[in-house]
Amino acid sequence: MHAFTNFIKLTLGLAAIMAFLSGCGGIHSFPHQARAGDTVALAVGWMETFERNEVTVHITASDGTVTTLAPGDPAVRAVVNLYPDPLSYNMVGVRTGLRDYRGGSDYGSVIEGMHTGNDPDWYETVIFLDLPTNLPTGISEIDMQSAEGENYSISVDIIPGQGEPDTFEAESLGGLSQMQLRSLERAPHYIVKFDGADQYPAAIHIQLTHDPDETAGGEGIAYVVNPRTERKNLSWTDDGTNMQVMITPSGDGTWEDSRLSAYGWKRYKFYVTGNITNLQAQNVNAYDSVGNPISGITANIIERSYTTSPD
Repeated sequence: MHAFTNFIKLTLGLAAIMAFLSGCGGIHSFPHQARAGDTVALAVGWMETFERNEVTVHITASDGTVTTLAPGDPAVRAVVNLYPDPLSYNMVGVRTGLRDYRGGSDYGSVIEGMHTGNDPDWYETVIFLDLPTNLPTGISEIDMQSAEGENYSISVDIIPGQGEPDTFEAESLGGLSQMQLRSLERAPHYIVKFDGADQYPAAIHIQLTHDPDETAGGEGIAYVVNPRTERKNLSWTDDGTNMQVMITPSGDGTWEDSRLSAYGWKRYKFYVTGNITNLQAQNVNAYDSVGNPISGITANIIERSYTTSPD
């Protein structure tokens, strides 16, 4: 079996089956047994601040010896967020509320109700880790913590033999390079969230500014990402320094459906990326379903960037 096939199995097989359906991360690595020096995948749940250059890893061996990997250590090969298939029974079930839909509605409700705080933007964070070469046999505990305090622990059963880092062989390309693997990681970005009145608007129009991108003589290219395209429509324009974003509901054209009410303000969230800098909200205008203005809506912008080089 090609190592590239193992790569697919490590990511989609582990995260989608075990983590997505349970709504959380794993209690064992994948595979759950490995040799010292092998590469393992760690499904750590829905993590908002886990990035390779901001995660500290402590590995406690069976003999009590602790190995600490500082943020950016090359043994942490990549930190990747995996999204479920939007056509899966799981996703369609929770979005429509269909019963007897292979349990999709129930599983998705557990994920959102117990693990994402009703944020509909759910994914599984997976860390690819090269184990230390000197681990003794027995259970090793792997504790991970982000710079902002998110943490997770997973165990791995170290078996006899000397392992080696996986090269993630592909059929036509050979082993994946470091850059190829890390190109799957989340890019630096801004999270734009809203808050305000008790009444949720039927539409939000927000004007933002940022430092000039390449189209205006600066750096980067402004780019907007709608994390849940089946829950809301999002259109945007940008002229190099000024950005306009319009958000409206999808489906029946309202936010009043009981299946959406639990999401609250989290359903309006979107991302801005493309290596732009200094993103600022200038004006937020909100409207009800018949076009009447709704006052008191504010935007909160959170920057997610690397503390060290992302390479």
